[in-house]
Amino acid sequence: MKQALFSTASGGRAAVSGLPTLTAILFAAFSALMPAASVAEDATTAGEYDNKVAVITGSSHGLGHELAMLGASKGMKLVLVDIRPEGSEILAKQIREDGGQAIVYEADLASAEQRPGVIAAAMSEYGRIDYLFNNAGYSYLATHEQMDLEQAHQLFEVNYWAYADLAQRAIPIMRKQGGGTIVNVSSILGMRAAPPALGHYAATKHALHGLFQTSAQELKKDNIKVFLAAPGGMKTLISQHSVGPMADPKSDRAASWEDPAIVAKDIFEAMQGDEVIFNPGYEGRQ
Repeated sequence: MKQALFSTASGGRAAVSGLPTLTAILFAAFSALMPAASVAEDATTAGEYDNKVAVITGSSHGLGHELAMLGASKGMKLVLVDIRPEGSEILAKQIREDGGQAIVYEADLASAEQRPGVIAAAMSEYGRIDYLFNNAGYSYLATHEQMDLEQAHQLFEVNYWAYADLAQRAIPIMRKQGGGTIVNVSSILGMRAAPPALGHYAATKHALHGLFQTSAQELKKDNIKVFLAAPGGMKTLISQHSVGPMADPKSDRAASWEDPAIVAKDIFEAMQGDEVIFNPGYEGRQ
């Protein structure tokens, strides 16, 4: 098991200090663009996240990074998890300099042996887990005929089994606390047919919907909310981190996609409701 990288706290598949108030400044600038009603809503709900502990996988880049920044701005205590920890380290350092709390845990979520350490690190540092953001993931690009079974299994370990495993480990902790929230980042491709070569990736997302829609029913009595956030394409490093015979790391297919900061904000807003499946970002506004 890899050790947590403590300072005293898809995204990628795989875990500079700026100005002392950079996190707060970025959030303030983003908030200034929100409609007045949204700003008012943020002010009302901000208190409920203060000192809540959130585990975020795939936190070094993309949506996971944005969820972490937004969570920190709301006073959350963070456990940032990634196989490529550099981006998470920079972010955690900045959060601590801004007066927040964050630790980094480096883990390859494809390894079942490393996954228990994620939960253990959160409990060791903070003694509770209020939010689990299952976000880490990547894409294996291959047609059905091109499928390599070992690579397809590896994809499912990260995009599906890690979500199921971490959630299963967090459930008894949340139940004992009196409740919690599990957010699983799916995709619009978990709700419709995928384009050629994306069938394996889409299959992992459909599998998440199958499991966690049922989990939401099972855990309602325990005051544990379960969500499936299914956004469209976002500007992330998904192209660079793609593998498989149809992958082309030099071609950034996500370059013109949606800003993940918008999706992160929508996820926090949707957590105030009870809809298990929702489409953050432009998919939910069509």
